[in-house]
Amino acid sequence: MKWRAAFLALCFAACVGTAWGHHILGIPHYAYDKDYPQTPVLTYRVDMGPHEIKMTSYPGRPEPGGSCSLHVYIRRLDTGESFDDTVTMTVLKDPMIGRDTVVYGPMKAQLEESIYKFYPQFKEEANYLVRIAFEAEDAPWIIDLPMVVGHPGSPWTVLGSVAAATVVFLIVVRAIRIKKRRRMAKTPGAGQEARS
Repeated sequence: MKWRAAFLALCFAACVGTAWGHHILGIPHYAYDKDYPQTPVLTYRVDMGPHEIKMTSYPGRPEPGGSCSLHVYIRRLDTGESFDDTVTMTVLKDPMIGRDTVVYGPMKAQLEESIYKFYPQFKEEANYLVRIAFEAEDAPWIIDLPMVVGHPGSPWTVLGSVAAATVVFLIVVRAIRIKKRRRMAKTPGAGQEARS
């Protein structure tokens, strides 16, 4: 009888230990992301011709001067076979106006555990383009993916603000012209003076 009680106590302790090990201070597993957020990860998936291309950035939004890992996965859509030749990556700063400036690369990588690994450095807070290039079936394949470093704001917001300011300016100019015409029409003899 004593050995049964000891056995049950041991089983109970093992179960309780497992349950306590699964939760952090009694927090259920579905609350981990909310209370213990992980580093955000950015993932792109694009189908290009017969290929599926994935790029994952760790962290998802790098800070200026911080380290960043970009992993590229390329496989055929029909067979699922991984691409195993050289992949080139170039990172360009994407200004609103003017030419793109190369800030990393072109760097070549070979397949390593079914992944192509790149480690660009971003010195400035800005919008960037990550250009992935490879050659398959005797044809070049190039894809540009957007990437944000820090919190530079969207270039579309700036363009939208400029466009809105231009529209308001044109409306004000038109209103001033209409007022001027009305004043001239109300002034007696203004039209005759203008003719002579």
